[in-house]
Amino acid sequence: MPFHASSPPAGSVPRALAAILLAAFLGTGPGLAAAAEAGAQLAAESRDYAIGPGALGDVLAQFAAQAGVALSFDPAQLAGLRSPGLHGRYTARQGFEALLADSGYELEARGGGYSLRLAPQPPRAVVELGTVHVQADAIKPEDTPYRTAGSSSYISRDDIERFRGTSVGDIFQGTPGVLVGENRNSGGLDVNIRGMQGQGRVPVLVDGARQETTVSRGYSGVSSRSYVDPDLIGGIEINKGPTLSAQGAGAVGGLVSMRTLNVDDIVRPGETIGLRLRGSAIGNNSGSPSDPGTRSGYGSIGGPLSGGTGFRTDCASPGLCEGHELSSIYGTDATMDRPGTFTPKSYAGSLAFAKRWEKVDLVAAYAQRSQGNYYAGEHGPTPALDLSDTAPDAFWTNVYPKLSGASRVRGGERVVNSNYESKSTLLKTRLYLPDDQELELSWLRYRSTYGQLMPSQLIWFGVIEQTENSKVTADTYTAKYHWQPAGNDYIDLRANLWMTDTDSLNRNYSKSMALLGGESYNSAEKYKRKGLDLTNTMRFHQWGEIKLDYGVSAQWENIGTTGEDADAPRYFFRNGTRSEYSVFAGLQWKPVDSLTFEGGLRYMRFKSHDDNATVINNDSRYCFDDDGDGQCDPVYYANRKSGTTPMLSLTWEPLAGLQFYGSYAEAMRMPSLFESSSGFSAAPTLDSNLRPEHAYNREIGVNYLKDGLWKSHDKFRLKLAYFRNTVRDYLTRTIPNTWEDTSTGVNSGFFRMRNIDKATFNGVELSGSYDVGYLFTQFGATRYTKIETCLTGSYRREPCTDYGIAASYINNMIPPNWHASLLVGARLFDRKLTLGLRGTFMGQRNRVPEYDNQTATGGIAFASPIEWHAYRIYDLFASYKVSDRLSIDFNIDNLTDRYYLDALSLGMVPAPGRTARLGVTLQF
Repeated sequence: MPFHASSPPAGSVPRALAAILLAAFLGTGPGLAAAAEAGAQLAAESRDYAIGPGALGDVLAQFAAQAGVALSFDPAQLAGLRSPGLHGRYTARQGFEALLADSGYELEARGGGYSLRLAPQPPRAVVELGTVHVQADAIKPEDTPYRTAGSSSYISRDDIERFRGTSVGDIFQGTPGVLVGENRNSGGLDVNIRGMQGQGRVPVLVDGARQETTVSRGYSGVSSRSYVDPDLIGGIEINKGPTLSAQGAGAVGGLVSMRTLNVDDIVRPGETIGLRLRGSAIGNNSGSPSDPGTRSGYGSIGGPLSGGTGFRTDCASPGLCEGHELSSIYGTDATMDRPGTFTPKSYAGSLAFAKRWEKVDLVAAYAQRSQGNYYAGEHGPTPALDLSDTAPDAFWTNVYPKLSGASRVRGGERVVNSNYESKSTLLKTRLYLPDDQELELSWLRYRSTYGQLMPSQLIWFGVIEQTENSKVTADTYTAKYHWQPAGNDYIDLRANLWMTDTDSLNRNYSKSMALLGGESYNSAEKYKRKGLDLTNTMRFHQWGEIKLDYGVSAQWENIGTTGEDADAPRYFFRNGTRSEYSVFAGLQWKPVDSLTFEGGLRYMRFKSHDDNATVINNDSRYCFDDDGDGQCDPVYYANRKSGTTPMLSLTWEPLAGLQFYGSYAEAMRMPSLFESSSGFSAAPTLDSNLRPEHAYNREIGVNYLKDGLWKSHDKFRLKLAYFRNTVRDYLTRTIPNTWEDTSTGVNSGFFRMRNIDKATFNGVELSGSYDVGYLFTQFGATRYTKIETCLTGSYRREPCTDYGIAASYINNMIPPNWHASLLVGARLFDRKLTLGLRGTFMGQRNRVPEYDNQTATGGIAFASPIEWHAYRIYDLFASYKVSDRLSIDFNIDNLTDRYYLDALSLGMVPAPGRTARLGVTLQF
């Protein structure tokens, strides 16, 4: 947040002295008079200007830059004010006066530049406040993490374009403390922040709307998916840990806020209309999906990377070896047809149009992506088959194969079912209404077909084959209202209304179900969410700077089926409703310029209802036959809970740009609709009333933000934080205890949804950047000092482990003990060419012990954790700005062609090998 200056309280240092001290610290004191004289000279010159309409703050900033004078102001005071722009010949002062006409503000000369103050009002108007003045420019979004009492990150539009990657989740690569689960399936996003993932722990907001759906991934777990095409994203804010905002209800792990494109992303400065065309050619790809039934990798040998039985050689007669041939293990040559590095076979493209009028902004955009199956890398833990373990029999020789490596897929092989195609449409308008009001309306449609790799298929049954495509259609509607009257400190009102409607069909493998003695039903779901939030901000200046935020939020959810697989039992698919309400209030107080206190409370309550009747055995204590039909009367699971949580923080800034902070935050996450409804593989049970998760987060850290540290034009950013995060009553799937009832619920004797004791993730995080113009670097690292999952129950020798719990979803959500990234780049040839290299370094997952494996107790081994190897990935990037309207981008992802499994993989799906991409952007 920008710094707001005001009249100091009695006994504080006078403002004039403070300004002198700040000037001395910044090294501007000796040249102050010269700067003032130069500023006066520039102010007296007349120049021609052509600046289009826009937000008043943006137009003022453009004018000041073109006029060559320094202007400082508080952007929050100008929020909601519009300007028609400026056209003609003006001096600097004349231009400012024209732009500020009817705004309620006027220009004030200060030092070598200008600041803004409220213009005098007639006697009947509001009492005039003192001068509004800031000592620095408005904080840019990418600098916000270094001015915040807590951990956060920002991914800009330039970052997204630079590192688009193969999968949607690749745009988060290199962000400290942030990983993406099951990144190589479906095109959906399942973000993990410091070990927290899924079920609303880390909501992904698209223009303030939640569209997350939970997809069962069989015995290996679940995936929570949100859908958006990166070409339509204007920026991403990531908050790590609980946030005291209307949209942060239930976000025990963090909050990901995506903003879709707006006019400023498309229209060039000084213009009112813009068109952006972007196209990309993508290599390391088959171009189209493989034919259904095509297989990749080695076949089954009896279990995951283990010895098998039933294979024979040297048979006395051919019939004795029939059905036991070793040839069934080997893959085919059809999937080893990897194209050359610079042979593109897939593409992506987008078209975005924007128009700005004085009272209306309009954006229309379309994006499309088509990718076939990608190919795995060739260097690393590729699979190897060992046939040396043999035993002679009377009429043949038994062979016990062993498979080593990270996956069944061979090095350089086509990974079937990794294909992905999407089409997205965005329509968005902003209306600038009278009396400082704004209304923004948007509609985003995302349609996709994709191959889907079932984790259990890869792990247990050895059949990695192309299936028919799965599909999803997600519609997101938002209406955002903002009212901030000029000069009014008590009204900064925001109201958001949103709705998401998601239809999905996720196809399963029929053969794996047949092996289990069951039937296969595709998961066809219709998921609807509606929500609203209303907040207001008030500012007071009597006892320093005080800001009061308060508001309410609510959301309503409904899940059902789309009618596909109508023969499936009703309990196979989830059907239910859920509602949630939240009220919060937060206070920020700056008694003096160097200290900031923040605190607040949130109250939440929810209720849910499962529309599928709970399956009850006839001998259950919950079986009642009141209607006398000889069957247990239907019982429907329902839940209702509430709670209150606090948040506190303190920030001390002894020197400009240097901050020390400490924070304590609690948050609750109410049971999700998935957890509160019955369906295949997991369901609530009548004797286990699910409680809300309760997060306790503590963090201390230091921020440093300085321009002109070693050179007059360099920029240095640094953040170091230590965090201790514990979630008590963590909700997950696991196995029943011996004393619990197993007579109700689907698979209640096999799996159970429950609250475990706790999950703890403590660690240290470092992030920063240094930019000297022609050279720049960014870096980040997260190191966990403690990872612990705890459950007191049956089959447990130790209540806590650092690797997981039997049959639990959390097993494949545990991050590696450390991960880091380093980017170095250069800007050459008058900054027309930007090139660089990014390294991503990932530690291995905590190992599961060979003996006393707590994830395989109770006879359940299907949900064993996926263990990946440590890996290092290097991505090369280059961008050449041919002109102001044309730029060319070139990338080579995974430069060393590494073979690896992504961290947090749900199945043994190797990531893409070396991939070249060429992109062209035209902007008119």
